Amino acid sequence: MPEESSQAGIGRTTTDLSGRRGRVLSAIRATGAPVSIESLAAELDLHPNTVRFHTSALEEAGLIEQGREQTGNKGRPRAVFVPTTEGARTGARNYQLLAAVLVDHLAQMSPEPLPLARSAGRSWGEALATTYAPTRRRRSPAGEVVALLEEMGFEPEAKPKRQPKQIELHNCPFRELVDEHQPVVCAIHQGLLDGIWGADVINPEVGQDAGLRLQPFAGPGVCAIHMTGGS
Repeated sequence: MPEESSQAGIGRTTTDLSGRRGRVLSAIRATGAPVSIESLAAELDLHPNTVRFHTSALEEAGLIEQGREQTGNKGRPRAVFVPTTEGARTGARNYQLLAAVLVDHLAQMSPEPLPLARSAGRSWGEALATTYAPTRRRRSPAGEVVALLEEMGFEPEAKPKRQPKQIELHNCPFRELVDEHQPVVCAIHQGLLDGIWGADVINPEVGQDAGLRLQPFAGPGVCAIHMTGGS
């Protein structure tokens, strides 16, 4: 079975970098110079056709690009590969560790960390809303909030769908951090909602009495956002 697991992306095809494909990309990055199929095959102890299969997938995904190199012999120049800017930066990440460090610091730096956490969340929400481009076919403010939360991985469900009074969140992207710092993480999320809801690009006519109130663990595995003062 092929090792590639592709799906539609933003202008590119995503590719599975586990196994041999990841080794091929790592070898291209580590070389520091254009490298040929034959050199990669020898270094990785793989058949050239196997290497060619993976370089094709990596090139399609925008992680490497192909060039030509003269061999000094008659015939066509041979294909060589170098990483693209995206490919050079592709590798293991541990954002969960960074998030844990920051949340732990926030929890310990103040005797009353929740207002600080909410303020940080509000700044985050305002920044997200500013960079987020609402659809040309304008949704309601509540609809824009649902769309943004969907992009962030919260798995929101508006109830009712057309004019929601409540949004259920079926996933928390920071669930592991909640186990140790639930009040701080939820305060960040409340601030996030404050910032998103109050942003002109999302809700240009928000009233002073309107808002979004987060209810952590409103049901088994579900948090809820209550729309207050209109939607």
